[in-house]
Order: sequence, then structure tokens, then C-alpha cells
Amino acid sequence: MLGQQGAEGFRALFDGFPELVGVLWALRDADGGIEDFAFGYGNPAMLRGFRMPPETSDRYTLLEALPRMRSSRAFDAYVRTCNQGEPWVEEITYDTPFGDGYMLGTFAHRVTKLGDGVMVFLTDITEQRRMEAELRGYADVVAHDLREPVANMALLVRTLEQRADQPPRADVLQMLRDGISRAQELIEAVLDYARLGELRSEHVALGELMGEVAADLRPNLAAARGTLSVGDLPEVEGDPLQLRRVLQNLVGNAVKFRGEHPPHVEVSALRDSSEWVVTVRDNGVGVHPDQATRIFGMFSRVDPKADGVGIGLAICRRVVEAHGGRIWVEPANGGGSAFRFTMPV
Repeated sequence: MLGQQGAEGFRALFDGFPELVGVLWALRDADGGIEDFAFGYGNPAMLRGFRMPPETSDRYTLLEALPRMRSSRAFDAYVRTCNQGEPWVEEITYDTPFGDGYMLGTFAHRVTKLGDGVMVFLTDITEQRRMEAELRGYADVVAHDLREPVANMALLVRTLEQRADQPPRADVLQMLRDGISRAQELIEAVLDYARLGELRSEHVALGELMGEVAADLRPNLAAARGTLSVGDLPEVEGDPLQLRRVLQNLVGNAVKFRGEHPPHVEVSALRDSSEWVVTVRDNGVGVHPDQATRIFGMFSRVDPKADGVGIGLAICRRVVEAHGGRIWVEPANGGGSAFRFTMPV
């Protein structure tokens, strides 16, 4: 629709553009109403951002690639922009399949008219929103989780001061030690998360990493009479230290949150067109669907009585997403959970 020369100039302008840029052409019915949009162009940043192979544009229309957009406020805004020239700006969070790819992240979404279609600009603000959420999480910890043990310690110290002429009771000293330990654990957890920093990239054999993890967890598995089965795992590009933490957290949780039967954990991997999907499956207590997203947040714990501060899965999410992947949990066949994460091929 731009003509050959115009299309070449358009690509030359936007192929190297750092933001995600796409063009959609209107598909109209017999009465001239817009019923869908065809893919006209997606710059390399757009294809990478949504993990889309180039042939997506030839296989799907917009509503075929993203059915949830049908009859949505966003689709109506696209139609208004195309018909009336009214620009549309919105912040949108995606976590959904998109044609042969997958859309994940939060984007500042800007749409403007271009001929009989629309031009879409997406600015990735995922990390900005995540950091804002984490700062709120840190504030919550200071306001609640950390304040409580400190307040208890202050109360115990006052109790000891009032009885300065008597030896301190053993239970009071133990409560004081427990409070100090809890406060230190929370502080170390926050520092541990903050120290993730920049990831280094090298060739990593996940099978070798899993062997190291299995050796580390062997005492826990033996104590729980558990078994660990590891299939063929791929070689990927990434940070071996951080990827090891992901595997150790996922397998360790499977042993920790076991059900009535001895734990059995299976680690496997499958490849699709653009990424590896690594699965850690267990026969444990499972995760309720209502908790499936929340458990990856900072200081989130399904069982408040469990040991730890609820940071392990948050670390897994941060590491996986820093490697260009995504992580989620779903019910496993026969009970338990299947934690899956992706790594680019």
C-alpha cells in the first residue's frame, strides 16, 4: 500500500528503530466497516519482543493472532484511529500467546493513523513497572514483616530490663534469638535479590548444572525418601550461576512442599521453533490457580507457616526474564505442579 519505493524507505527508517513498531492495514466488510486488520509490517524489535517468527504476518490477521482483542476497548480504539484519525495512547500489560509467538510485558502503547490502517509504537516499560512494584514490596516488608520482629525484640528487651536482678528465662532468650534471626533473614533476602545485577552470558550445559543441583539436594531428597529424574537438557546461552539458582529453587521447592507421598521430581525440556521449554514437575501439594501468578512476587508465600521469606520464585522470575524467557506454573497430570520456564534457542 506504500508502493515498493515507499516500503523500502519505510523499512530503512524503522528496521533499526529500538522501539517496537508495527503497521496494520484495515480489512473491511462489504459495507466498509472494519472487521479486522492485516499485518503490514513489524520491525525486528517487534518480532523479537513478541517472539514472533517473520511468517506470522502471512498466517494470521490481528484477531486470529490475538483472539482476546475481539470486541475489546483496544480494538475499538484501533478502528477509531483508522477511521477518524484519533490517536490512542494506553499502557497495556500482555501475558498471552500471539500467533506463533508470545506477548509478555508492560508497554506504553501508541497508535496513529497511516493511510487505511494504523501504525503502532510500543515502548517496553516492563522493568520500570517491576522496579516500582518491588519498591512497594520493600516498603511493605519494612512496614510489616521487619517491624514485627523488631517490635517483639524491643518488648523482650524491656522485659529483661524490668527483671535486671533475675537471670533471663530460657524461653525469653530463645524468642529474642528467633526475632533476630527472622530480621536477619529478611534483610539478607532483600540484599540477595538486589545483588542479582547484570547477568554474564556464556555457553551453558543445563544438564551439567542439573547434576550439580542434584548433588547439592541429595541429602534433602534422601531425608524425604524422594526421587529425582532428569531427562536430556539443552545447551543455552546464559549466566551459569543464576540459571543454577533457578533449577535449585524449583527442585528444592518440589522437595520442600511435598504431599503425603515421597516426592518425585522430573526435570525435562522440549524445543519449539524459537525457544526451549524446561519443565520441573512434581507430585506435591500443587498450586491453586488463584495463586499461580502471585507466588512469583516478592515475599509471596502460599503457606505462611513455611520456612523462608518467599523470595525464591521471585528470583527465578527475574533471572528467567533477564535471559529473555518467561516462567509460569500449571497443574501437573496426576496431581502436583509443573513449573515451566523458557530459554531462547
